[in-house]
Amino acid sequence: MAQQAPRDLSNPDPVYPPEAAELGYGGTVTVAIKVDKKGKVKVLQAFGPNAPCSNLNDTRGKRIREVVVDTARMVEFEPPFENGKPTEVEMTIVYSFDSTGKPAKVKDLSESKGRIVEAGVLMGRVKHLARPDYPASARANRLAGPIPVSVLVDVDGKVIAASALGGHRMLQDSAMSAACRSSIEPVQLSGVPIQVSGVITFVFVP
Repeated sequence: MAQQAPRDLSNPDPVYPPEAAELGYGGTVTVAIKVDKKGKVKVLQAFGPNAPCSNLNDTRGKRIREVVVDTARMVEFEPPFENGKPTEVEMTIVYSFDSTGKPAKVKDLSESKGRIVEAGVLMGRVKHLARPDYPASARANRLAGPIPVSVLVDVDGKVIAASALGGHRMLQDSAMSAACRSSIEPVQLSGVPIQVSGVITFVFVP
């Protein structure tokens, strides 16, 4: 029998700090975890939420991420098994909050006016993909590879917030900065311009 994701026994929502509402647009924190043979969680890393392009080093994101990580550590799972034997498994938990700083619920796209719609991979809608700066130290060490960046795009196609979702940390800041200088074809739903969130990827080649 193949390995299956263990069932969660306890999975509380984060109590988001005031910073989550201060952002004004909601966001997502992605937490990579390892579930041990007893169902206990170890947090491996966390990404997000999107920081405003006007201040990519906004400390509010760190505070939100810390609260989410603390919540992820409290999740309990049934002990995972593979082929009938206890095992460990790596998983990802995604936490989302809305513009009021509350846990986000599933959105009805028919009522999307004034809301943010998740658009997935946005590379096919990119009008202008800015070229990221290649940090000298990263180039000297021949660091390379893709850096996926989560972006929030305004109704006019302008990227207004961003956060790296992976890749080498020495390349992430450059990728986020480039994302904020990029633009996406504006998106409409039922003729109404909408904000969208999604992912664009920058590839660094030494």
